[in-house]
Amino acid sequence: MEKVSIIVPCYNGEEFIDRAIASIYEQSYPSVELIVVDDGSTDNSKEKIVAWSSRFTEKGYELKYFYKENGGLGSAINAGLKLVTGDYISLLDADDEYLPGCVEERVNYLKDNSDVDVVRTNGWIVKTDSQRLFVESEAEKKIKDVFLALLRGETNNWAGSYLVRSKPLFEFYPDREIYQSRYGQNLQFLLPLIYRKKCGFIDKPHMNYIQIGNSLCRTDDARESEKKDLDNAAGYRDIRIYMVNLIISDESEKAYYLNKIDGGYWRSILKLASMNRNTELMNEAYSNLKKHEKLSIEDNVLYYQLTAPKKALPYKVLRKLCFIFKKK
Repeated sequence: MEKVSIIVPCYNGEEFIDRAIASIYEQSYPSVELIVVDDGSTDNSKEKIVAWSSRFTEKGYELKYFYKENGGLGSAINAGLKLVTGDYISLLDADDEYLPGCVEERVNYLKDNSDVDVVRTNGWIVKTDSQRLFVESEAEKKIKDVFLALLRGETNNWAGSYLVRSKPLFEFYPDREIYQSRYGQNLQFLLPLIYRKKCGFIDKPHMNYIQIGNSLCRTDDARESEKKDLDNAAGYRDIRIYMVNLIISDESEKAYYLNKIDGGYWRSILKLASMNRNTELMNEAYSNLKKHEKLSIEDNVLYYQLTAPKKALPYKVLRKLCFIFKKK
């Protein structure tokens, strides 16, 4: 039976680590190796984690607990990678959870599609008063070039929403070390394995990505939230550039993808400026986006409805017409 290794980095996660571990314990797939890397927690995370050991053993699962000094998410994942003995690997954040049967369904998909090294799935973004799917539009579900879509930020790469084959991953990372960025650990798993290759997709929710309670990356302060979003966008841009330089050797092809990364980055800043009604940021994003991309109708709607509302009207009409004709 091929084994699935699941790496869960944990830092001071005593309030939610039980939920993540329970969602793994309750899986139907018979061969699972859970690797929990405690990244220097100072709370009762260790006690919560090791309390599951006997139950995992009784079920025939493996639970490996590894403690290290705090070094950040990338460092914790690298520690976990060195303990992997499975044929497949997935990451799961300590404050998220799998849904029943997801591991078995992913393994079956990869068994049935030997030419695919990565399968991605849908999932729920869970907030205090609502939930929505990661992937809602039919167009996103049918994306063929997932490599480009991930570089442009046009589809999700949440930890817990994919399963990869370990053999090709470790062929790309023979020392089992990814770049220890604060951002994009999941991209470093996905991009090398889908470059010039197909990427599978299961259109079914397989996990809950939880944005409520003690999820540590949320904030209610608008200014702090905007700064965090800008830092996040810049961090992901940097890791995407790093990965393109690592994966692609041809200079002309590399230049093509780097331009696409910048286009996707400035479009994300455009949307962020619109959401926060930041005119200065909007002007900067719109000016830079034009250097990398042909402006879409939606780009112009976002720009003009903030900077010159009357000029936004014809673009809104065009958007409405496009929607009507698309439905027909």
